[in-house]
Amino acid sequence: MKTKSEFLSEAMVKLLNYRVEQEEYSSRLYLAMSTWLNDKGFVGSAKLFKQYSDEETVHATKAKNMLLSNGIRPITPALQKPKQDFISLPDVIISALEHEKEITRQCYDLTKMAHVEENYMVVELGLWYCKEQAEELNKVQYLMDRLEAFGEELVMLRELDEEMGSLAD
Repeated sequence: MKTKSEFLSEAMVKLLNYRVEQEEYSSRLYLAMSTWLNDKGFVGSAKLFKQYSDEETVHATKAKNMLLSNGIRPITPALQKPKQDFISLPDVIISALEHEKEITRQCYDLTKMAHVEENYMVVELGLWYCKEQAEELNKVQYLMDRLEAFGEELVMLRELDEEMGSLAD
């Protein structure tokens, strides 16, 4: 496996492979959330989190393509098993928000390193990830705001579940 590139430092290759791993982990986490929600009868929320899971694989592909276009084969990572059980729909939403905050920090780190190395093609990719994270944080914050505005009573959670289903595709 080729590990050297004229345009990517070893540190950058490591960060891009980490991005692949973390985006694929995000996909698995959201799939686990979707499965749990579906099992608990929150079919709208399950549909939305399945869509989120699919989007994360697209994000992983962006980093893979950057590596491949520089002659480096991305690592197919072993992934940590994501959390399988949740307390409630609000717990899923809160967990998703915390996860997206961590992913945002990671994307900032990638972008900062690209700036330090003056690697402008990775700067562009990093900025794409940061823009994407602004959207991700907004989506989950919207759900948090709905919880805070209308509460966590079962009737309200049913309404939120239906709304979340309508947000999918």
